[in-house]
Amino acid sequence: RQATVTIADSEYEAFLELLHFIYSGKLTPTEPILVVDILLAADKFEVASCIKLCGERLVDLPMTAESAVMCLDLPCSISMAPALAEAAKKFLAKRYDKFLLTKFQDELMRISLTGIVAILSRNHPGVASEESVYDFVLRWAHFQYPNPEERHKILSSSLLPLVPVVRSMTNGILIDQPSCIVDFTLSRGQCSGLFPSGSIRSPPFYCGGHGFFLSAHGKMEPSNFFGLLIEKLEDKGPVRGTIDYEIEVKTRQSLEFLFLWRRTTTTDSRQALGCRIPWPSIIADNSRFFIDDKLHLRVHVKITPQP
Repeated sequence: RQATVTIADSEYEAFLELLHFIYSGKLTPTEPILVVDILLAADKFEVASCIKLCGERLVDLPMTAESAVMCLDLPCSISMAPALAEAAKKFLAKRYDKFLLTKFQDELMRISLTGIVAILSRNHPGVASEESVYDFVLRWAHFQYPNPEERHKILSSSLLPLVPVVRSMTNGILIDQPSCIVDFTLSRGQCSGLFPSGSIRSPPFYCGGHGFFLSAHGKMEPSNFFGLLIEKLEDKGPVRGTIDYEIEVKTRQSLEFLFLWRRTTTTDSRQALGCRIPWPSIIADNSRFFIDDKLHLRVHVKITPQP
């Protein structure tokens, strides 16, 4: 009786090493990536003794970035998969503890989603670098996921929740659309901290290939007010065409977003645009703008290019 075994080209070397192990009982490779490949082959063909030996060897061998990412994706049928995944996370966190450095950027662009999630989950670069982390995440997503819908799904579900500045202010982001709607949330504590002359800035969001951000300000002079401004990043030069801006706020009475401010501009100016709310009405204990001590804002931006 004959049986046919089909293996992919990428599995060929690992399969030969597995055959060698079956007939000799010896596992000779010491290169981490090849050992992971042999482990996967042994799991595929249910060679338990080889699975055990490969797992033990991987624990003792120094990891590489590629082998660490492979260990994160091991099937749950491998008993040592959780231990190897934890070791891989520690390795990646240590290797890329300063992952914003220029020297790591090309290397990181080639790391898979599971690896990037592990790095972001274990490293906290500090408030001063949060926007740089956000920019890094966007660049990585653009590199790995050219399809906008797939990219947006990955960003929303897996990556942006790991960026502190996004967790603190941004609820949803649409990227590189001719028009976009972005929701922001500020706590009462964040708003109170703006008085008498503070400000807070959202992570950037993108519309029609141009970057924008929302900033909130507290001003005591010449009159006490809470200000909201939409500003354009200096990334791709002035916008040639019409830009429609709108800010909405959710109120306690309706629990729906209501119109707060609207502006259309046809200039190429980088001037920040927005509105002011008297400070007492925004921060009062019975303020209609806070729902469970949260201020919910919605920003609309639409770019219509010149014909």
